[in-house]
Parts: sequence; structure tokens; C-alpha cells
Amino acid sequence: MNTKDRQIQLFLQIFLALTGIYIITVNVWRLNLEIWDQGIFEFYNGEIPVFKVSAGFITGTTSLIASALLWMRVSLAHAFAILCSGLLFSYNLVELGEVISSNPYHAIPMVFILIVVLQSFPFLIRRTSRHL
Repeated sequence: MNTKDRQIQLFLQIFLALTGIYIITVNVWRLNLEIWDQGIFEFYNGEIPVFKVSAGFITGTTSLIASALLWMRVSLAHAFAILCSGLLFSYNLVELGEVISSNPYHAIPMVFILIVVLQSFPFLIRRTSRHL
């Protein structure tokens, strides 16, 4: 692994750790706000909030695990990071639609996450194909 690849991997480790902490914190904050009057298991605007919150926790936890695996340099770390990137991309893309209509300033971190995830795909695919 050359110096550029090491720098990209260090950036991805830090990015995935910060992203995981951010997503888990936002979902805990949503639960504490009590924005759902009847609870998270009742319909609210055509959806059940428990699925959105649990998807956030799963995505955040997966991001933290991917960061730890990249730090430990496990052989399947890059493949797991691709899985985590797919989860991050889909979760943030779905959340972006809701956030843009309600509070556009909260879309800034989500757009940043989407840009970094899209930029990291070629590196992760290249690193994963080397281990096959």
C-alpha cells in the first residue's frame, strides 16, 4: 500500500467513525424530542417511525464497525466498508428528501456524506478486488 492509499484509508477510518457517531446522535436526538405524539410504533405521515430510527441505528453501528475494521486492517475490511457505504448512501439519500422540505440547513452534513461516499467507492472497489 502506497502513501496515498494509506492517507485515503486513514481519512475513511475517521470519516466512518464521525459519520457513525453523527447518525446515532441524530437518531437519539429524534427519540428524545418526542416528535411522534402517539409513539414510534404508530403511523405518522404514512410511515412507521420505528423503521426509520432502527435503520439509522443500524447504519450508524455499521459505520462504526467498518471504521474499526479498517483501523485493524482486517482482510475483509474494505468489502465491509463497501457494504457500509451502500447503507450510508441509501440512508442519507432517503433522509435528504425529508430534510430538504423541513429544514434545508440539516441537509449540509448529508450532502457532504453523500459526496465522500461516492468519492470513496473507486478506492474501496480497487482495494477489495486485490484480495480476491
